[in-house]
Amino acid sequence: MIDIKELKEQKIKNFEERLKFIDLWCDYIKKTPNKVWSSQQAEIINSQITKDMI
Repeated sequence: MIDIKELKEQKIKNFEERLKFIDLWCDYIKKTPNKVWSSQQAEIINSQITKDMI
């Protein structure tokens, strides 16, 4: 049986974790040169593109 209280607690915890990650990511972007983090992002995005998509 689904425990509604437990689901609500998990939802709150998940939300808090997402906010914490956003703060960490913003700090990283502010401290890291654009050329560095943008090339990292490009690498991630490009790794997701298959030859079939091109």
